[in-house]
Amino acid sequence: MRCIAHRGCAARAPENTVRAVELAAPHVDMVEVDVRRCGSGELVVFHDERLGRLTDGRGRVADRSYDHLRRLYVEGSDERIPLLPDLLAAVPPDVGVNVECKHAGVAADLLAALNGVPNEVLVSSFDPDALREVGEASDLPLAYLFHREVRRFGRDWTRAIERARRLGCSYLHPEYRLCLERPERIDRAHDGGFEVNTWTVKHPRTVERLREAGVDGVIVDDWAIV
Repeated sequence: MRCIAHRGCAARAPENTVRAVELAAPHVDMVEVDVRRCGSGELVVFHDERLGRLTDGRGRVADRSYDHLRRLYVEGSDERIPLLPDLLAAVPPDVGVNVECKHAGVAADLLAALNGVPNEVLVSSFDPDALREVGEASDLPLAYLFHREVRRFGRDWTRAIERARRLGCSYLHPEYRLCLERPERIDRAHDGGFEVNTWTVKHPRTVERLREAGVDGVIVDDWAIV
């Protein structure tokens, strides 16, 4: 079972920063980071649509130039918001990278940034359009993210699998409670040709229950629980 560092193991360092992936890399199989486009067009590694929760800035990332963003501090630390290529350069070649696209319209620039990186790479998203764009332009493995709060799917695992299959995904990335409430879902996913990486796992006992259920990877804020 893989250990995947959620936002670079956000319990250990400011999330989605170069420092986070540097600290996590010796302890995990893969790092997961979030990517969105900023106001001046670059792809930045940042989870939220707005700056207020994580930085000393305000407003929407999409409305701010990178010259503005790079001056902000993340979670009260000395870490700054990185460009995607700068963060990728900090990941050792033997550690995989899961890039979560926060929205559509970034495929060309995303693939340009990923071109030639030595790491194993997969692209995930909640947004079907984002996955579709990447799938149409590359053969990178795709992962469909979903959870119980998506009303149009509810808890219907079958419909999620069908959506992932139409998008050409190799992975399902469900919220972990969807795996635990009916562990046979994991077998159904495997029978359909998918690997299952589940998020965001907080406790060691939950990790063990998911291991027993047969998941392929756990996405965690702290590598120590795995």
